[in-house]
Amino acid sequence: MDFRELFDLFVSTMVVFLAFSINYIARGDVKMMLAYLFATITAFLLHELAHRWVARSHGVYAIYRAWYPGLLLALLLAIGTRGSFVFVAPGAVEIYMPIYIPQLEADIAIAGPMTNVAAALICLPLTLIHIPRISSYFYVIGYVNAFLAFFNILPIPPLDGFKVFRVSKVRWIITLILAIAMWLTYMFL
Repeated sequence: MDFRELFDLFVSTMVVFLAFSINYIARGDVKMMLAYLFATITAFLLHELAHRWVARSHGVYAIYRAWYPGLLLALLLAIGTRGSFVFVAPGAVEIYMPIYIPQLEADIAIAGPMTNVAAALICLPLTLIHIPRISSYFYVIGYVNAFLAFFNILPIPPLDGFKVFRVSKVRWIITLILAIAMWLTYMFL
């Protein structure tokens, strides 16, 4: 990783953290701030690094780049709505294929949301066992992962869902159902 990629990942992670935790920051709730910080680090970084890993494992050059207008919009919406509306489009893993292969682009795109679905699923039993303090952390991690999976699988350009939808409606529907199931599960816990 070059310095710019590390810097972009760091700035994006911090903005996504602020967007999710603005209410807890305003209240000074350090415990929940830490939970959202850890959740953002795991959910956001795992999502972006999954794209990067799948691309590079297929010999495709991939690098994360922040989208600074999206980061600014995320901050303004979080502050303006006091955290009741979270917008997460901080950047993307840019891929460079010598020959464009739509199926490979879809494989790279689906890696992020499916990583989030898997992380949310792993957190679910750890949320349900009700160990004081620990369960609430796993709930937050699972919720943020479920939210990112759902948001990113929407078939709207330039989101991951659009790239998958163009190539395989079946894979997109399966991923959408899994993401919605995880998100609703965490919404109603």
